[in-house]
Amino acid sequence: MKFVSPLSQDQKETLKDIMVSHPSRRVRMRAHCILLSSREYRINMIADIYQVDRDSVSSWIDAWEKYGYDGLADKSRSGRPPKLTQDEKKTAEDLI
Repeated sequence: MKFVSPLSQDQKETLKDIMVSHPSRRVRMRAHCILLSSREYRINMIADIYQVDRDSVSSWIDAWEKYGYDGLADKSRSGRPPKLTQDEKKTAEDLI
């Protein structure tokens, strides 16, 4: 079974604060996941609570173990390239 490494009291308190007050719902959910894992909730149980795939929960735990608090945030995504060139964007802004 996979659980997070034991958390310090400071980590628990910070994760609780993140779980309650962070602006991103996904970060709040991941912080709660780490707290649940520290209380030895199994991956399947956490996945059931949040209605996500167990692989997602496993990757959240891995990210926490590797990156700590930074691992709670979403990774940057490349997204769709802009349709307008810089000149076209400037022209549009001037027209507005």
